[in-house]
Amino acid sequence: MGAGDGWKVAVIVVAAMLGLLCFASLFVASTSSAVDGGSVCTVVGRNGETIPASYVPWLERAATKYELGAQGFSIVAAVHEVESNFGRSTEPGVHSGENGSGAGGPGQFLQSSWETYGVDADGDGVANRYSVPDSIFATANYLHASGAPKDWYGALFAYNHADWYVEKVLAAAANFSARQVCRPVSSTLGDLPSDAARRIEYVARWIEARRIHYCWGGGHGPKPGPSTGTYCWTADERRVYGSRERGLDCSGAVRWLLVLAGYPDPGPLISDGFANAYPSGPGRHVTIWSNVSHVFISIDGRAWGTSESNFSHGPGFAPHSTAGFVASHPRGL
Repeated sequence: MGAGDGWKVAVIVVAAMLGLLCFASLFVASTSSAVDGGSVCTVVGRNGETIPASYVPWLERAATKYELGAQGFSIVAAVHEVESNFGRSTEPGVHSGENGSGAGGPGQFLQSSWETYGVDADGDGVANRYSVPDSIFATANYLHASGAPKDWYGALFAYNHADWYVEKVLAAAANFSARQVCRPVSSTLGDLPSDAARRIEYVARWIEARRIHYCWGGGHGPKPGPSTGTYCWTADERRVYGSRERGLDCSGAVRWLLVLAGYPDPGPLISDGFANAYPSGPGRHVTIWSNVSHVFISIDGRAWGTSESNFSHGPGFAPHSTAGFVASHPRGL
């Protein structure tokens, strides 16, 4: 084999590897999601409030890392509820910039405090005040350095110098003393439509509403559903290698959609494998479009799959061109 032949083989190998897990320049897409293939996990407080699923694993890891004891999870969660309603607040400084006191991010850190206690929890190389994982870990770090878990009152007073604040956080933490609750996916889906086409559309909307990150290789486990991958996309458009996020890539998303809609599990197919796994040609209502680097589904003319235009490049309805794709369809549709 000559030098030129070796170069050609290397190119072919690299191309095959890229196609294996749906890497496409136009559609390269990216909970920590607490969603897995069989259940959706969250924490429900005594008063019915829920901690977002994306917060749960980071709260658990932070409380463990900084040795915050039995109350660590609920108190760090309570700080983030009081400071920003778990990042849901639209007040200045939560998602960008700073509020009138100079605080920023879901944990509302002053820049001076962040420089001391900021943590790169998600491993992207940057300790970012506006990152949920980084902010959760920084809160746990600050509280531990300020005396927790031996002196929770003193630690919280150091976080915000006001007695009313400490009391508010402790009251919120008492509400969140309930632990993680996991429910089977089937119970969270609700009553599925009996019509097969409407059922797939219903499940597609349900998955989209979960705001699942794109993870390269996610969804290729023995069971369908979100899983970790080589890298994941974050909500602020960063690709993180070695992330613990559970997500889906293009073929993992299509696989999970079909299984939740009641079709047999095709297994962890790569993108172009769908063309041979299902009847060829467009379906009357649902068509699977696949090539060597990407796969998506159209439901009555609307495209659904991982896309750069979706949350964290994950699965949802988004425009896709069918040029260069092979059509197949679920049986009967």
